[in-house]
Amino acid sequence: MKRTTCILMTTLLVLVTVDMSNAIPAFSRKYKTSCSTCHYAAPMLNGFGKAFKNNGYRYPAGTDPEMTKEEPVSLGSEAYKKVWPDAIWPSDIPGTSPFSVWGVGRINYAAISKVKWEFEIPHEVEILYAGTLGENFSFFGEVELENEANQTEIAYPFALQYDSSPLVHVRVGMVQADPTPNHLKLTRNHYNIASFRSRNGWRFRDENVGLELWGARNGAGDRGGLTYRLGVVNGQGLSDMNPEKDFYGKATYKIGGLGEIGGTEGAESQTSQFYIDNSVTLGGFFYKGTASKTGSLDEDFTIFGGDVDYWYDRFIVNGALMLMNSGIPGSERKSMVYYLQGNHVIYPWLIGLVRYEWEDADTDQDAVKPVNAIIPGVTVMARANVKLVFEFKKFLDDVNKTKDTFVLQFNFGF
Repeated sequence: MKRTTCILMTTLLVLVTVDMSNAIPAFSRKYKTSCSTCHYAAPMLNGFGKAFKNNGYRYPAGTDPEMTKEEPVSLGSEAYKKVWPDAIWPSDIPGTSPFSVWGVGRINYAAISKVKWEFEIPHEVEILYAGTLGENFSFFGEVELENEANQTEIAYPFALQYDSSPLVHVRVGMVQADPTPNHLKLTRNHYNIASFRSRNGWRFRDENVGLELWGARNGAGDRGGLTYRLGVVNGQGLSDMNPEKDFYGKATYKIGGLGEIGGTEGAESQTSQFYIDNSVTLGGFFYKGTASKTGSLDEDFTIFGGDVDYWYDRFIVNGALMLMNSGIPGSERKSMVYYLQGNHVIYPWLIGLVRYEWEDADTDQDAVKPVNAIIPGVTVMARANVKLVFEFKKFLDDVNKTKDTFVLQFNFGF
Protein backbone atom coordinates (compact mmCIF):
# COMPACT_ATOMS: atom_id res chain seq x y z
CA MET A 1 0.00 0.00 0.00
CA LYS A 2 2.79 2.43 0.94
CA ARG A 3 4.63 1.65 -2.28
CA THR A 4 1.49 2.18 -4.38
CA THR A 5 0.81 5.49 -2.64
CA CYS A 6 4.38 6.64 -3.24
CA ILE A 7 4.14 5.77 -6.95
CA LEU A 8 0.84 7.65 -7.29
CA MET A 9 2.23 10.72 -5.52
CA THR A 10 5.33 10.66 -7.70
CA THR A 11 3.24 10.37 -10.87
CA LEU A 12 0.95 13.23 -9.84
CA LEU A 13 3.87 15.45 -8.93
CA VAL A 14 5.57 14.82 -12.27
CA LEU A 15 2.35 15.51 -14.19
CA VAL A 16 1.69 18.74 -12.31
CA THR A 17 5.27 19.90 -12.75
CA VAL A 18 5.28 19.25 -16.49
CA ASP A 19 2.42 21.72 -16.77
CA MET A 20 4.32 24.27 -14.69
CA SER A 21 7.49 23.98 -16.72
CA ASN A 22 6.06 25.48 -19.95
CA ALA A 23 7.98 22.78 -21.85
CA ILE A 24 11.47 24.40 -22.08
CA PRO A 25 14.35 24.95 -19.60
CA ALA A 26 14.08 28.17 -17.65
CA PHE A 27 17.21 29.95 -18.92
CA SER A 28 16.62 28.93 -22.54
CA ARG A 29 13.13 30.35 -22.22
CA LYS A 30 14.29 33.58 -20.57
CA TYR A 31 16.94 34.34 -23.21
CA LYS A 32 15.37 32.50 -26.20
CA THR A 33 18.59 30.58 -26.81
CA SER A 34 19.73 26.97 -27.17
CA CYS A 35 21.06 24.79 -24.34
CA SER A 36 24.37 24.64 -26.24
CA THR A 37 24.92 28.35 -25.60
CA CYS A 38 26.09 27.39 -22.11
CA HIS A 39 26.62 23.63 -22.25
CA TYR A 40 29.32 21.48 -23.80
CA ALA A 41 26.88 18.59 -23.20
CA ALA A 42 24.46 19.15 -20.33
CA PRO A 43 25.14 19.41 -17.46
CA MET A 44 28.80 20.09 -18.37
CA LEU A 45 29.37 23.82 -18.94
CA ASN A 46 31.42 25.39 -21.71
CA GLY A 47 33.43 28.60 -21.32
CA PHE A 48 30.46 30.90 -21.77
CA GLY A 49 28.31 28.80 -19.41
CA LYS A 50 30.92 29.21 -16.67
CA ALA A 51 30.98 32.98 -17.24
CA PHE A 52 27.17 33.08 -17.06
CA LYS A 53 27.25 31.19 -13.75
CA ASN A 54 30.08 33.37 -12.40
CA ASN A 55 27.93 36.46 -13.06
CA GLY A 56 25.16 35.11 -10.83
CA TYR A 57 23.17 33.48 -13.68
CA ARG A 58 23.35 36.64 -15.77
CA TYR A 59 24.83 37.53 -19.16
CA PRO A 60 28.40 38.92 -18.85
CA ALA A 61 29.60 42.52 -19.11
CA GLY A 62 26.32 44.08 -17.98
CA THR A 63 24.45 42.90 -21.08
CA ASP A 64 21.79 40.90 -19.20
CA PRO A 65 18.94 43.45 -19.57
CA GLU A 66 19.33 43.67 -23.35
CA MET A 67 19.75 39.88 -23.76
CA THR A 68 16.66 39.05 -21.67
CA LYS A 69 13.76 38.24 -23.98
CA GLU A 70 11.15 37.50 -21.29
CA GLU A 71 10.73 40.71 -19.30
CA PRO A 72 10.67 40.29 -15.50
CA VAL A 73 7.78 41.43 -13.31
CA SER A 74 8.72 44.57 -11.38
CA LEU A 75 8.28 44.59 -7.61
CA GLY A 76 8.44 48.28 -6.81
CA SER A 77 9.36 51.47 -8.61
CA GLU A 78 12.97 52.49 -9.32
CA ALA A 79 12.15 55.69 -7.45
CA TYR A 80 12.07 53.71 -4.19
CA LYS A 81 15.87 53.55 -4.33
CA LYS A 82 16.04 57.31 -3.81
CA VAL A 83 13.91 57.25 -0.65
CA TRP A 84 15.38 54.10 0.92
CA PRO A 85 15.37 53.25 3.88
CA ASP A 86 11.87 54.75 3.96
CA ALA A 87 10.77 52.27 1.27
CA ILE A 88 11.55 48.64 0.41
CA TRP A 89 14.34 48.40 -2.15
CA PRO A 90 12.74 47.49 -5.52
CA SER A 91 13.24 44.07 -7.07
CA ASP A 92 11.70 41.83 -9.72
CA ILE A 93 10.78 38.19 -10.32
CA PRO A 94 11.00 36.09 -13.50
CA GLY A 95 8.32 37.04 -16.02
CA THR A 96 7.69 33.39 -16.91
CA SER A 97 7.82 30.17 -14.93
CA PRO A 98 11.36 29.50 -13.64
CA PHE A 99 10.70 25.74 -13.53
CA SER A 100 12.15 23.04 -15.77
CA VAL A 101 12.13 19.23 -15.74
CA TRP A 102 15.10 16.91 -16.19
CA GLY A 103 14.38 13.20 -16.64
CA VAL A 104 16.88 10.32 -16.44
CA GLY A 105 16.35 6.68 -17.47
CA ARG A 106 18.83 3.80 -17.54
CA ILE A 107 19.37 0.31 -18.88
CA ASN A 108 21.93 -1.26 -16.55
CA TYR A 109 24.20 -4.30 -16.72
CA ALA A 110 26.12 -5.53 -13.66
CA ALA A 111 28.35 -8.60 -14.05
CA ILE A 112 27.99 -9.86 -10.47
CA SER A 113 24.31 -9.09 -10.00
CA LYS A 114 21.72 -11.89 -9.92
CA VAL A 115 19.62 -9.75 -12.27
CA LYS A 116 22.34 -8.81 -14.73
CA TRP A 117 20.19 -6.64 -17.01
CA GLU A 118 17.54 -4.26 -15.73
CA PHE A 119 15.39 -1.41 -17.01
CA GLU A 120 15.49 1.51 -14.58
CA ILE A 121 13.07 3.92 -16.23
CA PRO A 122 12.77 6.39 -14.69
CA HIS A 123 15.85 6.44 -12.52
CA GLU A 124 15.41 10.07 -11.62
CA VAL A 125 13.14 13.05 -12.20
CA GLU A 126 14.41 16.51 -11.26
CA ILE A 127 12.25 19.60 -11.05
CA LEU A 128 14.73 22.45 -11.46
CA TYR A 129 14.09 26.09 -10.69
CA ALA A 130 16.48 29.00 -11.05
CA GLY A 131 16.60 32.67 -11.85
CA THR A 132 17.41 36.16 -10.63
CA LEU A 133 15.60 38.40 -8.16
CA GLY A 134 16.41 41.95 -9.11
CA GLU A 135 19.95 43.23 -9.53
CA ASN A 136 21.73 41.43 -6.71
CA PHE A 137 19.95 38.21 -5.78
CA SER A 138 19.71 34.85 -7.55
CA PHE A 139 18.46 31.39 -6.68
CA PHE A 140 18.87 27.77 -7.76
CA GLY A 141 17.16 24.64 -6.49
CA GLU A 142 15.56 21.35 -7.32
CA VAL A 143 13.11 18.72 -6.15
CA GLU A 144 14.63 15.36 -7.00
CA LEU A 145 12.84 12.02 -7.01
CA GLU A 146 15.25 9.11 -7.43
CA ASN A 147 14.89 5.34 -7.50
CA GLU A 148 17.16 3.48 -5.06
CA ALA A 149 16.50 -0.27 -4.78
CA ASN A 150 12.79 0.19 -5.63
CA GLN A 151 12.38 2.93 -3.03
CA THR A 152 11.68 6.51 -4.04
CA GLU A 153 14.06 8.95 -2.38
CA ILE A 154 13.19 12.64 -2.35
CA ALA A 155 15.68 15.50 -2.02
CA TYR A 156 14.96 19.21 -2.25
CA PRO A 157 18.18 21.27 -2.05
CA PHE A 158 18.13 24.97 -2.88
CA ALA A 159 20.29 28.04 -2.45
CA LEU A 160 19.77 31.79 -2.25
CA GLN A 161 22.66 33.93 -3.39
CA TYR A 162 23.61 37.59 -2.96
CA ASP A 163 25.59 38.81 -5.97
CA SER A 164 27.50 41.92 -4.95
CA SER A 165 29.74 41.61 -8.02
CA PRO A 166 31.29 38.74 -10.03
CA LEU A 167 34.14 38.80 -7.51
CA VAL A 168 31.90 38.60 -4.43
CA HIS A 169 28.94 36.23 -4.11
CA VAL A 170 27.48 35.02 -0.82
CA ARG A 171 25.53 31.78 -1.05
CA VAL A 172 23.42 30.13 1.66
CA GLY A 173 21.80 26.71 1.47
CA MET A 174 23.07 24.12 -1.01
CA VAL A 175 26.77 24.85 -1.59
CA GLN A 176 29.56 23.44 -3.76
CA ALA A 177 32.11 21.72 -1.52
CA ASP A 178 32.77 19.00 -4.14
CA PRO A 179 35.82 19.99 -6.26
CA THR A 180 34.41 17.89 -9.15
CA PRO A 181 30.75 19.04 -9.37
CA ASN A 182 28.17 17.94 -11.93
CA HIS A 183 28.62 21.01 -14.14
CA LEU A 184 32.16 19.76 -14.83
CA LYS A 185 31.11 16.13 -15.48
CA LEU A 186 30.18 14.42 -18.74
CA THR A 187 29.82 10.79 -17.59
CA ARG A 188 27.09 8.89 -15.78
CA ASN A 189 29.65 7.62 -13.25
CA HIS A 190 30.71 10.21 -10.71
CA TYR A 191 34.39 11.02 -10.43
CA ASN A 192 36.02 8.68 -7.91
CA ILE A 193 37.15 11.70 -5.87
CA ALA A 194 33.48 12.63 -5.37
CA SER A 195 32.42 9.07 -4.47
CA PHE A 196 35.33 8.01 -2.21
CA ARG A 197 34.09 7.47 1.36
CA SER A 198 35.89 8.08 4.62
CA ARG A 199 35.72 5.34 7.27
CA ASN A 200 32.60 6.90 8.80
CA GLY A 201 30.91 7.24 5.42
CA TRP A 202 31.50 10.90 4.50
CA ARG A 203 31.98 11.69 0.80
CA PHE A 204 32.20 14.83 -1.33
CA ARG A 205 29.15 14.23 -3.50
CA ASP A 206 26.60 13.98 -0.70
CA GLU A 207 24.45 17.05 -0.10
CA ASN A 208 26.15 19.84 1.78
CA VAL A 209 24.38 22.87 3.21
CA GLY A 210 25.95 25.93 4.75
CA LEU A 211 27.39 29.33 3.88
CA GLU A 212 29.79 30.06 1.03
CA LEU A 213 31.75 33.07 -0.17
CA TRP A 214 32.91 32.77 -3.77
CA GLY A 215 33.79 34.80 -6.82
CA ALA A 216 35.67 35.15 -10.10
CA ARG A 217 37.51 37.72 -12.17
CA ASN A 218 39.12 37.87 -15.60
CA GLY A 219 42.82 37.72 -16.29
CA ALA A 220 44.84 40.07 -18.49
CA GLY A 221 43.09 41.09 -21.68
CA ASP A 222 39.79 39.68 -20.37
CA ARG A 223 41.06 36.14 -21.00
CA GLY A 224 41.05 33.35 -18.44
CA GLY A 225 41.24 34.50 -14.84
CA LEU A 226 40.75 33.22 -11.32
CA THR A 227 37.96 31.75 -9.21
CA TYR A 228 37.77 31.04 -5.51
CA ARG A 229 35.32 29.64 -2.96
CA LEU A 230 35.40 29.37 0.84
CA GLY A 231 32.68 27.72 2.86
CA VAL A 232 31.45 26.35 6.16
CA VAL A 233 28.95 23.46 6.16
CA ASN A 234 27.25 20.89 8.37
CA GLY A 235 29.25 18.20 6.60
CA GLN A 236 26.71 15.36 6.61
CA GLY A 237 23.41 16.52 5.20
CA LEU A 238 20.59 18.87 6.22
CA SER A 239 20.93 18.09 9.93
CA ASP A 240 24.37 18.04 11.52
CA MET A 241 25.44 14.81 13.23
CA ASN A 242 28.04 16.37 15.53
CA PRO A 243 28.78 19.76 17.12
CA GLU A 244 31.63 20.48 14.70
CA LYS A 245 31.38 22.40 11.45
CA ASP A 246 33.35 21.51 8.31
CA PHE A 247 35.41 24.00 6.28
CA TYR A 248 36.50 23.92 2.65
CA GLY A 249 38.06 26.02 -0.06
CA LYS A 250 39.07 25.92 -3.69
CA ALA A 251 40.95 28.27 -6.02
CA THR A 252 41.63 28.03 -9.75
CA TYR A 253 43.53 30.06 -12.31
CA LYS A 254 42.71 29.83 -16.01
CA ILE A 255 45.28 30.72 -18.67
CA GLY A 256 43.84 31.70 -22.05
CA GLY A 257 40.34 31.02 -23.32
CA LEU A 258 37.17 32.93 -22.52
CA GLY A 259 37.27 35.22 -19.50
CA GLU A 260 35.96 33.66 -16.28
CA ILE A 261 33.35 36.44 -16.12
CA GLY A 262 33.07 37.15 -19.85
CA GLY A 263 34.17 40.51 -21.23
CA THR A 264 35.53 40.99 -24.73
CA GLU A 265 36.56 37.33 -24.92
CA GLY A 266 33.40 36.18 -23.17
CA ALA A 267 30.83 36.71 -25.87
CA GLU A 268 28.18 34.08 -26.43
CA SER A 269 29.59 30.80 -27.76
CA GLN A 270 29.46 30.39 -31.52
CA THR A 271 26.77 27.95 -32.62
CA SER A 272 29.20 25.58 -34.35
CA GLN A 273 32.07 25.91 -31.87
CA PHE A 274 30.49 26.02 -28.41
CA TYR A 275 32.86 23.22 -27.37
CA ILE A 276 36.10 25.15 -28.04
CA ASP A 277 37.80 27.16 -25.29
CA ASN A 278 41.56 26.82 -25.79
CA SER A 279 42.94 27.16 -22.26
CA VAL A 280 44.50 25.44 -19.27
CA THR A 281 43.09 25.77 -15.75
CA LEU A 282 45.04 24.82 -12.61
CA GLY A 283 43.34 24.41 -9.25
CA GLY A 284 43.88 23.47 -5.64
CA PHE A 285 41.40 22.53 -2.90
CA PHE A 286 41.12 21.56 0.77
CA TYR A 287 38.47 20.24 3.14
CA LYS A 288 38.61 19.82 6.94
CA GLY A 289 35.80 17.99 8.66
CA THR A 290 34.44 15.58 11.23
CA ALA A 291 32.34 12.56 10.27
CA SER A 292 30.06 10.75 12.72
CA LYS A 293 28.49 7.31 12.50
CA THR A 294 26.26 5.42 14.91
CA GLY A 295 28.33 2.97 16.96
CA SER A 296 31.65 4.54 16.00
CA LEU A 297 33.89 7.25 17.40
CA ASP A 298 34.05 10.50 15.45
CA GLU A 299 36.48 10.66 12.54
CA ASP A 300 38.48 13.86 12.01
CA PHE A 301 39.87 14.21 8.50
CA THR A 302 41.72 16.66 6.29
CA ILE A 303 41.84 16.68 2.50
CA PHE A 304 44.22 18.43 0.14
CA GLY A 305 44.23 18.12 -3.62
CA GLY A 306 44.79 19.67 -7.00
CA ASP A 307 43.33 19.48 -10.50
CA VAL A 308 44.05 20.46 -14.08
CA ASP A 309 41.67 21.13 -16.99
CA TYR A 310 43.17 21.51 -20.48
CA TRP A 311 41.04 22.47 -23.50
CA TYR A 312 42.46 22.51 -27.01
CA ASP A 313 40.38 22.55 -30.18
CA ARG A 314 38.15 19.45 -29.98
CA PHE A 315 40.04 17.85 -27.06
CA ILE A 316 39.70 18.17 -23.30
CA VAL A 317 42.10 16.51 -20.85
CA ASN A 318 41.41 16.84 -17.16
CA GLY A 319 42.50 15.14 -13.95
CA ALA A 320 42.60 15.53 -10.19
CA LEU A 321 44.47 14.16 -7.18
CA MET A 322 43.12 13.95 -3.61
CA LEU A 323 45.06 13.12 -0.42
CA MET A 324 43.08 12.36 2.76
CA ASN A 325 44.41 12.04 6.30
CA SER A 326 41.84 10.71 8.76
CA GLY A 327 41.99 9.95 12.45
CA ILE A 328 39.71 7.96 14.73
CA PRO A 329 41.07 7.74 18.31
CA GLY A 330 43.65 4.94 18.23
CA SER A 331 43.71 4.68 14.41
CA GLU A 332 45.20 6.85 11.67
CA ARG A 333 44.78 6.36 7.92
CA LYS A 334 46.12 7.99 4.76
CA SER A 335 44.30 7.66 1.45
CA MET A 336 45.07 8.68 -2.12
CA VAL A 337 42.64 9.01 -5.03
CA TYR A 338 43.17 10.31 -8.56
CA TYR A 339 41.75 10.19 -12.08
CA LEU A 340 42.74 11.24 -15.59
CA GLN A 341 40.23 11.72 -18.42
CA GLY A 342 40.25 12.67 -22.07
CA ASN A 343 37.29 13.84 -24.22
CA HIS A 344 37.16 14.25 -27.98
CA VAL A 345 34.41 16.02 -29.93
CA ILE A 346 34.00 13.85 -33.03
CA TYR A 347 31.01 15.93 -34.12
CA PRO A 348 29.28 18.68 -32.12
CA TRP A 349 26.66 16.06 -31.17
CA LEU A 350 29.02 13.08 -30.69
CA ILE A 351 31.65 13.00 -27.92
CA GLY A 352 33.96 10.12 -27.03
CA LEU A 353 35.82 9.83 -23.74
CA VAL A 354 37.97 7.54 -21.65
CA ARG A 355 38.80 7.86 -17.96
CA TYR A 356 41.30 6.04 -15.75
CA GLU A 357 40.63 5.93 -11.99
CA TRP A 358 42.84 4.82 -9.10
CA GLU A 359 42.25 4.84 -5.36
CA ASP A 360 44.15 3.47 -2.37
CA ALA A 361 42.07 3.60 0.81
CA ASP A 362 45.11 3.01 3.06
CA THR A 363 48.49 3.82 1.55
CA ASP A 364 50.36 2.45 4.60
CA GLN A 365 48.76 -1.01 4.50
CA ASP A 366 49.88 -3.44 1.82
CA ALA A 367 46.90 -5.66 2.69
CA VAL A 368 44.56 -2.97 1.38
CA LYS A 369 44.88 -3.21 -2.38
CA PRO A 370 44.29 -0.20 -4.64
CA VAL A 371 41.16 -0.10 -6.78
CA ASN A 372 41.66 0.94 -10.39
CA ALA A 373 39.35 1.02 -13.36
CA ILE A 374 38.98 2.34 -16.88
CA ILE A 375 35.77 3.95 -18.14
CA PRO A 376 35.26 4.37 -21.89
CA GLY A 377 32.08 6.06 -23.05
CA VAL A 378 30.23 7.87 -25.80
CA THR A 379 27.83 10.79 -25.40
CA VAL A 380 25.28 11.48 -28.13
CA MET A 381 23.37 14.77 -28.14
CA ALA A 382 20.35 13.59 -30.14
CA ARG A 383 18.96 17.09 -29.65
CA ALA A 384 20.18 20.07 -27.62
CA ASN A 385 17.99 18.86 -24.74
CA VAL A 386 18.12 15.07 -25.33
CA LYS A 387 21.29 13.17 -24.38
CA LEU A 388 22.25 9.50 -24.68
CA VAL A 389 25.23 8.07 -22.78
CA PHE A 390 26.83 4.68 -23.49
CA GLU A 391 29.31 3.87 -20.74
CA PHE A 392 31.34 0.82 -19.63
CA LYS A 393 33.33 0.49 -16.40
CA LYS A 394 36.07 -2.14 -16.45
CA PHE A 395 37.87 -2.86 -13.17
CA LEU A 396 41.56 -3.66 -13.57
CA ASP A 397 42.45 -4.81 -10.04
CA ASP A 398 42.11 -8.47 -8.99
CA VAL A 399 39.67 -7.86 -6.13
CA ASN A 400 37.05 -6.10 -8.27
CA LYS A 401 37.69 -7.59 -11.71
CA THR A 402 34.29 -9.36 -11.75
CA LYS A 403 32.33 -6.15 -10.99
CA ASP A 404 32.24 -4.66 -14.50
CA THR A 405 29.20 -2.55 -15.33
CA PHE A 406 27.58 -1.12 -18.46
CA VAL A 407 24.90 1.53 -18.67
CA LEU A 408 22.84 3.10 -21.42
CA GLN A 409 21.46 6.32 -19.98
CA PHE A 410 19.13 8.82 -21.59
CA ASN A 411 18.39 12.32 -20.31
CA PHE A 412 15.93 14.92 -21.51
CA GLY A 413 15.02 18.38 -20.31
CA PHE A 414 12.12 20.73 -20.95
